Amino acid sequence: MDFSYNNVVPSFRLDGRVAIITGGSGGLASVISRALLAQGAEIALIDMNLERTTQAAKDVVQWGEEELKGASFPIGQVTAWSCNIGDYPSVEETFAAINEKHGKIADLLINTAGYCENFPAEEYPAQNAEGIMKVNGLGAFYVSQAFAKPLIQNNLGGSVILIGSMSGTIVNDPQPQCMYNMSKAGVIHLARSLACEWAKYNIRVNTLSPGYILTPLTRNVISGHTEMKEAWESKIPMKRMAEPKEFVGSILYLASDSASSYTTGHNLVADGGYECW
Repeated sequence: MDFSYNNVVPSFRLDGRVAIITGGSGGLASVISRALLAQGAEIALIDMNLERTTQAAKDVVQWGEEELKGASFPIGQVTAWSCNIGDYPSVEETFAAINEKHGKIADLLINTAGYCENFPAEEYPAQNAEGIMKVNGLGAFYVSQAFAKPLIQNNLGGSVILIGSMSGTIVNDPQPQCMYNMSKAGVIHLARSLACEWAKYNIRVNTLSPGYILTPLTRNVISGHTEMKEAWESKIPMKRMAEPKEFVGSILYLASDSASSYTTGHNLVADGGYECW
């Protein structure tokens, strides 16, 4: 066995790789994009609102110029794109344009796009139910498919990281969100299915399932609702919600070809112990 340093110690460098991040203007994407840039990757941010996504891309570049000054590697290109991931023609067109713009085929996909809404199950509007399944469920499939096609055609490997949720394996309380739970359960099983089909192409597919995250959106939800915050935190053994930065290590692990080379079809849960009770 080769016990050389490079063979034993995994690398989390992403030099020469292009990472596509959906939900690109969101709170989780903001920290992930900076971490990937710091590891040498080029970044393509996708979201519905182009103006907001363009600003997010500019912020990432500015952060890189300030924080990575004097680095031994060039700062990667960061681009912004508008796309509804629930619309396959738009997804296919956007992913093709990203590969053309970056001059190489993206080999890392992180799908953070998705949303949650609360309705009692017996009152859930059909239109809303269809909408959330189209984005959270079909959207996860559409972006995975558009990402994988050129890799398969060119005999290249890659890594897909779909953001699931602990809600895909447990039922949240007290909020009623049956369709969100259903969609995230589907995402987790989608990843397992794709992992099995695409293993022969050296494309790994995994899910990262967070617990409650203190993104700007979540902070807005719980502002003025201390009872909701207390209800959530009382069920978490660590007695607190997560900061977005606490998922960077999991993302880098699943993205790294050396650290997680034998990990596929896995649902990595990071929930502060919520599922233990």
